[in-house]
Amino acid sequence: MSTAAIPTAARPVPMRYRPIRTVPDLARHLQWAMSVELSTVPPYLTALYSITDNSADAYRLIRSVAIEEMLHMMLVANLLNSIGTVPDLTGDDVVPSYPGYIPHHAAGGPYIQLQALSPGLARSVFMAIEQPEASPCAPAEGDDFQTIGQFYKAIEEGFEYCVKEFGHEGVFGKGTPYQRDDTYFGSGGGHLVVVHDLAGAKLAINEIVEQGEGATHPQPPTPGEEPFGGYEHYGERLDGTYGPILGVPWELSHYRKFEQIATGAVPTPDVYPMRANPSPDDLEGDLRRAANLFDDCYGLTLRALEGALGSPAEPTDFFGVAFPVMHFALPPLAQLLMQTPLEAAADPAYGPNAGPAWRYRAGRLDAILREAEALLAADPGRGETYLRLWRQSLGRVVETLRGACRAAEGSDL
Repeated sequence: MSTAAIPTAARPVPMRYRPIRTVPDLARHLQWAMSVELSTVPPYLTALYSITDNSADAYRLIRSVAIEEMLHMMLVANLLNSIGTVPDLTGDDVVPSYPGYIPHHAAGGPYIQLQALSPGLARSVFMAIEQPEASPCAPAEGDDFQTIGQFYKAIEEGFEYCVKEFGHEGVFGKGTPYQRDDTYFGSGGGHLVVVHDLAGAKLAINEIVEQGEGATHPQPPTPGEEPFGGYEHYGERLDGTYGPILGVPWELSHYRKFEQIATGAVPTPDVYPMRANPSPDDLEGDLRRAANLFDDCYGLTLRALEGALGSPAEPTDFFGVAFPVMHFALPPLAQLLMQTPLEAAADPAYGPNAGPAWRYRAGRLDAILREAEALLAADPGRGETYLRLWRQSLGRVVETLRGACRAAEGSDL
């Protein structure tokens, strides 16, 4: 029987995976990993910002995932720097656009969208992103991977092969001095690993995989498999924080955390009625400028992170600019937009409302501050209640950007 006579659907699918065999190819895959990790942060943060009550269990759960994704980005950056490659966070092939497919994933999913939190979003998008390997024996996969765990398995095998083939110096001998180990990600958020050898590379990759991507175990070890008192549940602690309780324990993977929301084990709180996949093009005047300001601050954060992870200016860029803008400028701007109806006369409790588009814009820090100050002084014409929200939100943004300007004085941001 000739091959032509076999129905197309029944023919074997040729293997497209090509193992990593050179250090440049290893660097290319690690840069792809950076793109993958970066692509998850905006949808997770959009869902987080959409929650009206930041004391809700779902808020704390999603926040823990977002923090860990930032850790993963920095671990990938350390891996890149360990082999002499400076991470790229702002290139056209790196910065994601939404809606769209996760970079380098096999055709058919997951399709990432920017939406307010819902059980359906947790199930169809977030769980699809964090889908675990079907088995610990699942094969390594490079481009067009099925699961993120299999993708990192290919990277780990690439490190092993290159060290065996080219020796320690051939892989790590040109490492940059830009790796980071001084950022605190909170209890349960993991830790940064400085990579100087194969053992360190494996430790960093394992940190990423065990937190969510490719984790295969839905339950903690059974009694007798762990030291007494060594593991406990993952939940609210006495100090009000949300995370693993006691020891350095097993905790839920990202997939299982999102599964709790999808199944209702963690209730979905009230959310702002944001239109899915928002765009500044839906707004006019000062409101469009506010949406563009969010994108300016997002672009500033990426540029500062890129500098922090690949240049001598790392302390200033990270602690002076990236960290404060991420924590104190992006959230109030996003929630201001999420409380802004697309129609001026509409009720913001019902919407549809605007939201952050997470587009990369490359404005300079001083120009971004001037625009924020101009918007703070403006009146968008939506009444006194909205004006108070406008000025409160933009006041926090202006204060944060002024601090960033002082910290970054003399830099090229």
